[in-house]
Amino acid sequence: MGSRQPDSADPFGTAELNDATLTGWRTSSTRLAEDAAAEAELLEIGYRDRLFTELAANAADAAGTAGIVGRVCIWADGADVHVANTGAPLTVAGVQSLTALRVSPKHPDAEATTVGRFGMGFRATSLASRVVIASRSGSIVFDRQRTAAAVADFAPDVDVERLPAQRLAWPSDVEVSAGFDTEIILTVADPEAAAALVAESVDQAPDLLLELESIDEIDAGGTVFRRLDEGESVRITRDGHDHRAWLVARSSGTRWLVPLHGGRVVGLERDVLRSPTATDIELTLPARVITNLPLTPDRRDLHPGTDVAPAAAGYPELVALVPDDQKQAVIPPPALAAGRVDGALRHAVRAELTRARWVPSTTGEALAPERTWVFPGLTADLADLLGEVLEPLAHPDVSDRVTASLLVGLGARQLGLADLAELLSGVGGEDPTWWARLYAALSGSVVDSRDTEELGALPVPRADGRMHVGCRGLFLVDGLDAIDDPPVLTWVPTVAPAAYDPLLERLGLTRITPAQALDDPSLAAELDGDNPHGNLADVVLRLLSLPDAGPAPAALGSLELLGDDGELWPADELLLPDSPLVEVLVEDSPFGTVAASVVEKYDRRALLRLGVGWGFSVVHDPGPVAPDHDLPDEGQWWDSHEVPPEEVHAVRDLDLVDPDRWSRALSLLATDEATAPLLLGGYTRWWLRRYAEIGGTPLRHLRSVDNSAMRGLFDAIDVPDAAAGLLVGDLPDDADDASDWLSALADPDRAVEPGVAIRAHTALVAGLTDGRYRVADVEPPTGARTLAGTVAGDAVVVPEPWWVAVVPHSRAVLPGLPPLPEAAAHLAELLDVPIASEAYQALPDLAGEAVDPDSAEAVVLLAASGMVGPRQVVLHDDLLVRITDGDSDMEDADDDSADQDRVSSHRVPIWVDDTGTVHLARSRP
Repeated sequence: MGSRQPDSADPFGTAELNDATLTGWRTSSTRLAEDAAAEAELLEIGYRDRLFTELAANAADAAGTAGIVGRVCIWADGADVHVANTGAPLTVAGVQSLTALRVSPKHPDAEATTVGRFGMGFRATSLASRVVIASRSGSIVFDRQRTAAAVADFAPDVDVERLPAQRLAWPSDVEVSAGFDTEIILTVADPEAAAALVAESVDQAPDLLLELESIDEIDAGGTVFRRLDEGESVRITRDGHDHRAWLVARSSGTRWLVPLHGGRVVGLERDVLRSPTATDIELTLPARVITNLPLTPDRRDLHPGTDVAPAAAGYPELVALVPDDQKQAVIPPPALAAGRVDGALRHAVRAELTRARWVPSTTGEALAPERTWVFPGLTADLADLLGEVLEPLAHPDVSDRVTASLLVGLGARQLGLADLAELLSGVGGEDPTWWARLYAALSGSVVDSRDTEELGALPVPRADGRMHVGCRGLFLVDGLDAIDDPPVLTWVPTVAPAAYDPLLERLGLTRITPAQALDDPSLAAELDGDNPHGNLADVVLRLLSLPDAGPAPAALGSLELLGDDGELWPADELLLPDSPLVEVLVEDSPFGTVAASVVEKYDRRALLRLGVGWGFSVVHDPGPVAPDHDLPDEGQWWDSHEVPPEEVHAVRDLDLVDPDRWSRALSLLATDEATAPLLLGGYTRWWLRRYAEIGGTPLRHLRSVDNSAMRGLFDAIDVPDAAAGLLVGDLPDDADDASDWLSALADPDRAVEPGVAIRAHTALVAGLTDGRYRVADVEPPTGARTLAGTVAGDAVVVPEPWWVAVVPHSRAVLPGLPPLPEAAAHLAELLDVPIASEAYQALPDLAGEAVDPDSAEAVVLLAASGMVGPRQVVLHDDLLVRITDGDSDMEDADDDSADQDRVSSHRVPIWVDDTGTVHLARSRP
C-alpha cells in the first residue's frame, strides 16, 4: 500500500484546472448541476458494473503505451480498494482528461492499441467518495468533501452527494506501491463493500485477460490469474493450475476463440460482442469474438452505422483449427438471431465460411463448402475408396449427419446413394477387389428398401470384364470364389467373384448353385451352336468340380471332350481310362475312352458328373414330358403307369451289358453311390427285373439265398444287398410275371413244399386284387400245386377250412391260410379249375340235434372250432359227411358200382351246410 509523503508541488497543474472549473460553475447557475448530472449518468447508466473492466482497460492502455505486457493487482485494505498496474505513468494530458468529464487523451497508433476512444470509463470509479491516483510521475486525488468545501462560497446549500466527484483534483502525496507504475485507491462505504468489489474482480479476471492482450496477469485479492499464449491456443491459469483453455484464430485485429474442455472443443451457446471488452450486444455464435469496432461512449453498443462484417474475418481460420471430428461445434447453423448485430455478424460469418477453404477432404486438400461434395455417414473405409475417384469429397470426420447438414447449409452438395451410383459410372478401374471393398464399405449405409432402390444403377463388374448397371439380372454362382482363377460363364451374366460382397444380394444379385447355372436354357442353346466346345467344356468342367455342383443335366452329355484316339467325343459316350464298366459291356459297345490329358487337367469327379463313365451313367429329369431319355424299353415302362411319372431317375445303357456278365454288372450297380439308390424303384428296377438275366433266368424269377419263403419255387443266387430288391418280390409284377409264377408252381420237376405253394397262391391272389393284372391276361398253367406237394391236372381249390378234411390232398389247392371263399374264387379263375363246392356235393348226417346256439354245450364246441356264433347249430354224436364227386343226385343213387366209387363218407368235427347251419360233433374223430 502506498505511504503518505509531505506535500509536493503540483506536477499536473490541478490548481489551474480547478480554477477554470470553479469559474465556469460560478458564472453559470446550471453548469454545476449539469456536470453533476452527467457524472451521475455515466456512473449509474453508462458504466454501471464496469469498475474493474474499465480500470483493467486503462491498465492495458498504459502497458501498450509503455510497450510492455503489463500486470494488474487488486486488493482491499479496510474500506479502500487498490488497483495497481504496470505501464506508462499518469500524464498531464491524462489528468486533464480525467477532470474534463468527456475528453480522452487516447489516440490509437501503430505502436499501441487503446481500448477506449472517449476516456470516460474512469467515471466508473465515481461511486467512491475519494479516489487517489498514485503514479511514478505524481499523484492526484478526487475528494467529494473537498469539492463541497470549494463550492461553499457560491453554492452553500448544495447536497454533497449531488456534487460531481471527479471534476476537481488536487495533488496528493500518496506513492504508488512497489513494483507498479500506477495505483488507483478507492475509498468506499465500508470494508464489506470493498471486499465485494474485489470478489467481483475474481470473476471478471479470466475474461479480461483474454480481451486485453497488453496484460497477462491479474492478481485479484490474492488469486493470481495468468494468460499463457501458445500459438493456436491460449490457457488461463489460476494460482498455477489450468483454469480455462481456448482455441484462437487471429485476422485483421479480430480474434475468434472457442473453449476447450478436456481437449475437446465446446461451442458457446450465448456470449456478447467484445471490442475488446464486453459490450451488451448479445451474440449466438458458437465462438467468442474479440475485435476493435467503434462503440458508443458507454462501450455497451456499436457506434451507429458501424459495419460489423469485418469482424467475421478469421472465423474460417478458427474452424480450420478445430479438429475435423469436432467442427460441427463451431459451424453456426441458420438460426433466429438475438438482435440486429448478431444477425449481421452471423450472416457475415456464414458468408466467410462459404467461400473460405477449410473443409477437410478425402485427399487432404482443404475445400470451400461451395466446392464440396458431402456424403452423410461416410466411413473411413468408404472415403479411402471414393477419395480416389470423387475428388471434392469431404472427409469422414465432417460427414456425420449433423456436420454434413451444416456443410450443405453453407453450399456443399449433398450426395445420396443414387448420386454415388451415378458418379461411379465409368470409374473405379478394372480391379474387382476394389469394387468388393467399395460394396463392403457401402453396406452400412444401406438400411432399408429405399436405399436399395437408390443403388439400382450401381456399377458391378462382371466376370467377362464388362460392367453391369445394377445388380438385377446378374448372378453369382456359389463356390466360384473358392477357385483361384474362376471360369467365366458365357451363357449367364455373372458377377466377378472377386467383386462379390453380401450387399450385392441385397441390391438384387441372384445367387444360384452350380447346378442351376448348368441347367440354364441358355447353356443348352450355346451347346447347340456351331462353335467348338473347347472353352465351353472347360467352364462346365470347372463348375462341376465345385463341391456342391451335383450331376450335370443329361443334355450336357453331348459336350465334346477329347478321346484317347485324338477325336472329339460326346462326354456321355466316353469312359474313364480305368473304368470297370469295360469288363461288363458287350465287345462292340459304342463307348470311347477319355484322353489322359483331360483326366489330368480336370477333377475326375467333374468328368463323372458331366457323364463320362466310370460305372453306369444315370439320367435325371425332374419334369419329364415323354419317354425321350434314350433308355431301352422306356416306352413300355412309361406306358405301365396310369399317370405319367413325375420324375425320371434312371441308369442308362443297361442293354449294353454282356448277358453273361450280369453278376459283375449287378455288383457295379450296387456299389456305385450314383446307381445304388436307383435299384430300389423306378425305371431301373423295372428294366433289370425283366431283362437282366443270370443263367438265362430274369432277376425277378430268382431269389436271394436268404429268402426261404420261396424256396423250391425260384432258384437262389447270391447278390449284393442293394440288389436284393431286383429279385422275386412279394407279389408278381404284372400278368407275365403272374403267368411265370403259375408255370413254376406247375413244374413237376420243382420240389415245392405245400407251405411255399400256399404263400405263392396268396401272393397271386393279392396281385390280382391289387390290380396289377387281370385274369384274362394271365396264361393258365397246365397243372396246380396241391396240398400233397404234387402237381395235379384235376385240382380243385378249397374255399373253406372244413373242405380240407373231405377233398383228397392230391387234388386240394389252398388259396391261403385259412382258405377263404373270395380268395378261392380268384385263385380258381387264375388256375382255370373249379372250387371244391363246385366239384363235390356234400351232405351231413341228418341224425343231429338242433340246439340253442347260446347253450353252454354249443358255445364250448363253437369256441373250440373258432366259429362265430351262428343262428342255427346242430350237434351230432358222430358227424359224418357224404361226399359225391360230380353232379349226381344223391336220392337217385343206385347200386351201380361206378356210382359207388364216386361217393365217400368222412367223419369230420365240423361242417357248415349251404344254409349256413353249423354241424358240430360232440366227439372229435
